[in-house]
Amino acid sequence: MAGTEQKGSTGERKQNAVLRNRERLALDGVSEVLSFDDASVVLRTLLGTLTVEGEGLRVTKLLLDCGEVNIEGKISALVYDERTERSRGGFFRRFGG
Repeated sequence: MAGTEQKGSTGERKQNAVLRNRERLALDGVSEVLSFDDASVVLRTLLGTLTVEGEGLRVTKLLLDCGEVNIEGKISALVYDERTERSRGGFFRRFGG
């Protein structure tokens, strides 16, 4: 995974997630770890807030300067919070402004 922000051919932000056997997750494009415990890890990423859910979760690699995070444990779900993306434009943007 690259240590710099990746962009596609149209300039959109890209994020990579590699899940191996539902036990090891490697992510890039992470800017902040918002919270974590053995059942969930909440991350701020280039594409919004991502919650990793599971059992016995532990962060095994954390390089925020490169945007890289590795998580191990029994991973059951990866969930992006759509409200985070929609709310970025503020109150008036939701009314077509």
